Amino acid sequence: MIIMIRKLTHKERFLCAINHEEADKVPTYAFKSERGFDAKYKETRMPGVKFTRKNSVKFFQDQTVLVALGIDATTEPSLTNFFDVVGFGWKPMRRDDGSIVQPDGRVYKRASDGRDFYIGGAWTSLEVREEQFPPRCPPEEMFFNRFEKFYNQKVIKEDRIYVFPIINGLHEGNWLNLGYVPFAKELKKPTGLLEKTIDELYKVNIEICKRLLDIDPEMVIGFTDDIAQKGRLMVSPQQFRKLYLPRYKSLFNMIHKRGGKTMIHTDGKIDKLIPCYIEMGLDMLQCLEPAAGVDIIALNEKYGDKISWNGNIDVSVLLWKGAPGEVRSQCEKIIKAVAPSKNLAFGPCTDIMAWHPIENIESMYDTARAYDIQTGNFVYS
Repeated sequence: MIIMIRKLTHKERFLCAINHEEADKVPTYAFKSERGFDAKYKETRMPGVKFTRKNSVKFFQDQTVLVALGIDATTEPSLTNFFDVVGFGWKPMRRDDGSIVQPDGRVYKRASDGRDFYIGGAWTSLEVREEQFPPRCPPEEMFFNRFEKFYNQKVIKEDRIYVFPIINGLHEGNWLNLGYVPFAKELKKPTGLLEKTIDELYKVNIEICKRLLDIDPEMVIGFTDDIAQKGRLMVSPQQFRKLYLPRYKSLFNMIHKRGGKTMIHTDGKIDKLIPCYIEMGLDMLQCLEPAAGVDIIALNEKYGDKISWNGNIDVSVLLWKGAPGEVRSQCEKIIKAVAPSKNLAFGPCTDIMAWHPIENIESMYDTARAYDIQTGNFVYS
């Protein structure tokens, strides 16, 4: 007997993957689409459309193209921690080599194409951190109020797409501020710098999450926390358990008690950390980078009853250089193997890039929509 499932909202569909519940179709997700892709898509797929506040979906990032692609969910990065530059009297620092030091300690240079690229961190000691750089703080209330208005209108009332916040994770939100060498030294011979900065971010994240859950008690809150490279972790599981797991567990417990859910995005080879993620109560892991050797099918067989997955379609080769048929074939393989576990939000491991052919992105999401959850077959229109 085939059980009919009512058509769900984008938010409901995405939550089904987190809650291990059967949805009406496979939930889809995109971390974001780059501006170059957006411009290309609007020119070729939406010619002549005049974009206004009414027909666009945009908070800090522009989600309009993701809506046109029919994607269920995406993340909004603008509600992460701020720095009290006014109260501290901070002024940007320009070094002799042309690099700019930001209030978070991250040092950037500008490339010839106009993009800023990270070159290091300036929080080289606890004294430097406290004397030369402003403290972290939550965003001002007006940002939460603006997001609440956007969320209630575009997400809940109009059901255009499920947009939920993503904020700094405890690892990525600190080691980049210190720089690789000071971070590595802290792991070997702690001076209190790393412990202090992690604790500072943890306390600010608590306040941010409480305010977000005031907007929607069942909100998903994402954390961007790259912690691995292609072949290895940046910290061992033992170091993760010491530095991050207790704070994450406390933070996630608070979120869960309020009714919310959690997601972490991290690139790289993260297999060895999954038991830690499960122990601290993570609901969904995003990225699952195949170019780093992450096998979502094998991970799902081992851990799929304890955690949900998001992503895994390769952005570096398949979606760039593959043909639409190759994209479809890989997507069918992943969906057929993982979707029956009712724990998959489907999409690229990271961003939709400017150089991705539109046809490949459409093929990826069309494959997810073609999957019949009841029969396990793909039915293309």
